[in-house]
Parts: sequence; structure tokens; C-alpha cells
Amino acid sequence: MEFLFDYLGFLAKTTTVVVAALIVLSSIAAMSAQRMMRSAPKGHIEVTALNEHLQDMQRALEEAALPPAVVKKRRKNAAKERKRQRKDKTRKEKARAKHPVERQSSENAAPDQDTTDQDAPEQALAPENAPEHSAGVVHGDGTADRNEDTDRNDGTDRNDDTDRRVFVLNFNGDMAASGVEALRREISAVLGTASVGDEVVVRVESAGGMVHGYGLGASQLARIRSHGVSLTVAIDKVAASGGYLMAAVANRILAAPFAVVGSIGDVAQIPNVHRLLKKHDVDVEVLTAGRFKRTLDMLGENTEQGREKFREELQDVHALFQEYVANWRPALDVETVSTGEAWYGQRALDRALVDELTTSDEYLARACNDADVFEVCWVEPKRPIDKLLSQAAAALGKTAGKALDALLERTTNGIR
Repeated sequence: MEFLFDYLGFLAKTTTVVVAALIVLSSIAAMSAQRMMRSAPKGHIEVTALNEHLQDMQRALEEAALPPAVVKKRRKNAAKERKRQRKDKTRKEKARAKHPVERQSSENAAPDQDTTDQDAPEQALAPENAPEHSAGVVHGDGTADRNEDTDRNDGTDRNDDTDRRVFVLNFNGDMAASGVEALRREISAVLGTASVGDEVVVRVESAGGMVHGYGLGASQLARIRSHGVSLTVAIDKVAASGGYLMAAVANRILAAPFAVVGSIGDVAQIPNVHRLLKKHDVDVEVLTAGRFKRTLDMLGENTEQGREKFREELQDVHALFQEYVANWRPALDVETVSTGEAWYGQRALDRALVDELTTSDEYLARACNDADVFEVCWVEPKRPIDKLLSQAAAALGKTAGKALDALLERTTNGIR
């Protein structure tokens, strides 16, 4: 018994220290964020050519099994092939640039008429005069940085005349759908470049969260559809509740065989400590203007009328959820799948919640065979104070975890 009291005392002290440290770190982070909000560094769009990234990995694996002399010869031949491709591309660009001028002169067009090549917007994310890059950064001022690799291309690049492009975005959702902030910028960048015939693939991973946050996320994806660009959503792990609300907007939904899909429903949970406060003679005054300004409350006494109104509001949100999904997927039997249940891949396919069972990796690997595939990501650099606080919080959490494991082990040994 004495050991148990010692254990509980030590656990209480450890918990107090950890909580206090986290509060201090959170306070410092909050004050730092407020102080540096106006001078916060701006983010940028980062673009990676997945075709070349995939080729680089395949090439590295192939070269690892070859003698150095053979690798050197292959790289030399690849350099010659790249030089030839650049010449061909330059010749095509010159020929393409002449056609608008000839049409203008033959049709007596106005001197100030726009003669820009219609294919020019395609160069915004993937400039044709930089065939060797594997990744790039487009800054807020429109400038671009490219990483070139002059000795790793073996000449296996696809046909440069390929017109179709696939833009890949990633959305990892939390309770507040905070990833929408980056998603909206990525979509704006893509829509400034994409055209009819292109495709946007969004890899969604989320178990849902706040209605308004995921509603905005779905509205951002709807922008892609409204521009006439094909939208595909890939679910590798989970797209439930708000995550599926976003996925339903797509022309086509892909899911891995064991991805969790569905959960078309709503839930609300509100703790109430009114009886505890009343027991200790603590009064809570809740003043409102409007009959249903406040339905359920954490501190005040809840009424049956307030509960009924809250249920009514919850049912209305559920109805909106169903209507939105049905609007984008008219072939889906919404009533059957709107029970709040979630299903794994094959079961979701059987219920028409998804259209195909495959992973995003397999789908994009196939797309690389007949399209230029670019992964687009909005990146916001972290300030030094943010990195320091993140590292400190991680180290503190790791230390607390080890201490708790040690205590649990001592307790187990003591019980035995």
C-alpha cells in the first residue's frame, strides 16, 4: 500500500511538471505569434515533377546493379539525348511562335492584338525549357527556382509533346480542418494554369471534424469542378464524415482496399457541470437575447426545450450533409449510407461510396505513362522560435512518456 501511495505521489508531481511546462511553452508560442504576426514569413508554392522523381528512383536502382563503366557510358549517352531533345524543343517553340504572327498579318489584325501562344500557361508550373528539373519553387513574386541534375537522366523521359497534365494535392485534415488554408492556395495556383483536359488528384486523409471547416474544404474542391477540370479524390487511409463530404465533390473517388470511407452523420457532445457547481453553492448566470441564442450550456442548467432545439439543429446539419452528397453523387443511395456508419474499401465500393479500389501510388504511376504529373504543395517556413518550441514540446512529451512507462513497469512488478 505504501508503494502505491509513493507511485501516485510521484505520478502527480510528474504530471504537474509536464502540464506546467506545456502551459509555459504554449504561452511563449502565443505571445511570439502575436508579436510576429505582421512580419510572418510568406509561404510559396513548391512543385515536384513526379514523372522524373519516379524515373530517378528507378534509374538509381538499375544503376546500383551495373558496373561503374556501364553507368558512366549510359550517363554520357543520356547527356547527348538531352541535348538533342533541347534542340528539338527549341525548334518546335520557334515554329509554334511564328504561327500566330502569320495569322495576324494575313487577317489584318490590329497591331496590339494578343499573339501569345495558347499553350503558354502550361509553362507556369512546368517550363518546357527546363526538362531536367525534378522539383521547383514558385515564389510570391512570380520567380522560380529549379533544381537541375545534369548527370542522372538516361534519356528515358516521356514524349515532350504530351499535353495532358495531372496536378497532385495533399489534404491531411484535423478536427478544425486547418489544412484548408494551404489547400485553397494550392487550388488557386493550379486553376491559374490548368485547362480543360487536365486533371487534379487530391489525396484526402481525414476522419472529419468541424462542419464549417470541412464545408469550406468541399467548396474549395468544387472550384476545380466549376472550372471544367477533372477532379479525382484518392483515399489511402480514411475519408470519413467531413473527409467524405470533401471526397464526394470529385468526378471519381478512389480508395485503397482497407481505407475507411463514409460516416455520413453528425455528433455533438457537451459536458455539463451544473449539478457540481450547485452542490458547492456556485451560481452561473446565463443571459441571452433571443429565444434560442443558447440551447445547451456547459455551466448553466439545461432545459428539455433547449435539448430538443439542439437535436433539431443537429438533424438539419445531417440533412444538409445528405443533400450535398446527393447533389454531387446522384447515383448514390444516400438514405441507405447516411446512418453514420463507415465501411472499408470493398464494402464502400459495393455501396457506391467510391468508384475504384486502388492506391494513390498505383494510380499516379499509371498517370505518369501518358501525362505530365506535378505535385503541388504550399509551404510556409517555420520561424526559429516555432522550431525550437516544437522540438522542446516533442522532447518533453518523449521524456514524460518514458517516465510513465517506467512507473507503469514498477507498478506491474509491485503487483506481481
